[in-house]
Amino acid sequence: MPDAKKINIVNPYQQTLFALIGVGFCSGFLLLGGFWFFNTNLGMASTVFAVVMLFMSVALFAVAFRLYASLSLRLAQNDQKHIQNALIQAKDMLDSSKQLRDEHILLQSLTQNLPYPIWLKDRFGRYLVTNKAFVSQWCNNTDPVGQTDEDLLNQTLATAFTAADKQVLSDHKPHILELKLEITGQPPRWVKIERYALLGEDGNVVGVLGLAVDISIYKLEVDSTNHGLDLLTGFANQQSLKQQLQSSIWLDKNPLCLHIDLDHFKVLNDSLGKDTGDILLKTVADRIRESSPEGAFLARVSADEFVAIWPAHDDQTQSLERIFELLKQPISLKEGQYSFTASIGVAQLPEHGDSLESIEQNASIALFNAKKLGRNQIHWYKDSYAGQAARRLNKEQMLRQAIADEAFVVHVQPRIDCTTNEIEALECLARIRTENGEIQYPSAFISLAESNGLIRHVDLYILEYALSLLQEWIMEGQEPINLAVNLSLQSVNQTLLDHLYQWQAREPRVFEYIELELTEHRLPENNSDFLKLLHEIRELGITLALDDFGTGYANLSRLPQWPFQILKLDRTFIANIRTSEKQQTVVRSIVEMCNNLGIKVVAEGIETEEELTLIDKLGCHSIQGFVYAKPKPIEEAEDWLKHKKITIQ
Repeated sequence: MPDAKKINIVNPYQQTLFALIGVGFCSGFLLLGGFWFFNTNLGMASTVFAVVMLFMSVALFAVAFRLYASLSLRLAQNDQKHIQNALIQAKDMLDSSKQLRDEHILLQSLTQNLPYPIWLKDRFGRYLVTNKAFVSQWCNNTDPVGQTDEDLLNQTLATAFTAADKQVLSDHKPHILELKLEITGQPPRWVKIERYALLGEDGNVVGVLGLAVDISIYKLEVDSTNHGLDLLTGFANQQSLKQQLQSSIWLDKNPLCLHIDLDHFKVLNDSLGKDTGDILLKTVADRIRESSPEGAFLARVSADEFVAIWPAHDDQTQSLERIFELLKQPISLKEGQYSFTASIGVAQLPEHGDSLESIEQNASIALFNAKKLGRNQIHWYKDSYAGQAARRLNKEQMLRQAIADEAFVVHVQPRIDCTTNEIEALECLARIRTENGEIQYPSAFISLAESNGLIRHVDLYILEYALSLLQEWIMEGQEPINLAVNLSLQSVNQTLLDHLYQWQAREPRVFEYIELELTEHRLPENNSDFLKLLHEIRELGITLALDDFGTGYANLSRLPQWPFQILKLDRTFIANIRTSEKQQTVVRSIVEMCNNLGIKVVAEGIETEEELTLIDKLGCHSIQGFVYAKPKPIEEAEDWLKHKKITIQ
């Protein structure tokens, strides 16, 4: 086989160096030759040769000097590059070292400040690293590093821990253990301990990482549930109430059953927090206990709903009034006093049922009607309510079926600029078409949907319908008209925001034409998370409207913090506006203030031309009401969509 070609790699500096040596040698040789010719006696010829050789020697010396200068420069440049590279590498190493140090400090700080014990052991069971919680909770503030479980714990726990460590070291799988931890000088507690194998670079186990979480509260809740008690109030729980309703000991006592519900408890819980809500519930439970006669059975059946079974007694009417008034007394919460109201439904055996279970159900129906009639009252069961529960159940089944079959019909009502008769937006209103073709209006199912959580499905259907319709118009090249959708507070959550983000990726232009309306009296107070959520929705380009303003507290001071661009005055502002100058002053003030805040005001429920003229004079030019048009199916609204104008009917 022929030899492979050899590739000679020559250092670029060697060529210059060789040239420098060769030129220098020649220059010296010529210099010596010139001096030799000067010293010979060959006459004029020797002198000429001497001069020529000396001149060539000087020239070669100049070339050698140039080569030397070039070589020195290249070497200096190369050294400079090496120095620069070294400095860059040193800087990178310093940056990496600082980053590692910062990450180490952050990790160490995080680990040390976690409230549950964390530790790292070597293969021999010796503690290498622990956090503050481990030292304080398990070691009585004694440094455990270098010690084993046998040095720190009792024999039973040490044996269990050692066995668990060995299992992790052998199978490399996570190990979870729940046990009752008993340490000298501390109350017994239940802990959940997790262990994980720590692997080295070669894949071999070098230690065990462990952490422990206190689960005593959950064990206590289970124990309380098993004993039929509500952990927060000490009342009977739902399961215990069911057992009580089957008991026959009440049948000869003509008992009363009270269903007690705190009005708007969720608003407080959202505003002040769960811990404050728990304080309120404990106080309410104490007042119910204090007001109940001897021998009463008390239960907590949901977050803010209580059931009391009282034996009949002579002053039961006074007892009812006493508990009702006592529940309205102010309660001190978070350095302030708050007053609340309660709704109470009452039924009694045998007038309202033939068993304890039946009067409990009828007391619940009475409570439902108390809420329906405005809350803050004691309401007795009436014979006319018979069958109400069945009708309510039938409505709920109708609603569930409509959601499953998507049997909703969308009607729209225009919002008008009364100065130009132009349609500013169409409000989308949900209807249900039953199997027999009958149309069910919101009054028949919205409150029910809100009470059982089905409202989220209704809201999502209408919102998706509106967004899809806007997308269709955009794809067809039409100029869309704004569509407004009412949302329950239950629907305004992270799920809604995620759904809107999906639409943003699909067709962001729909957000230019969609309006979301939220009811004023349902807005939570001082809820920063909810407010942040609204701002995130607004940042998508969606218009936010505050609906039914005036049905709640009409708190004008809250308006600047909310990201609403539209405020819709409730019909209650309009009803007496023709005869009440004070009402006109209120409306004018609201309109002027909203104008200064950049908020458009819309008057709802305008039914007559007289109301229309008056509200226009007060500065509110956007209206919605029967004076222009009643809602109708969107399929029949082609003239509105085409002309985007409407005249008074």
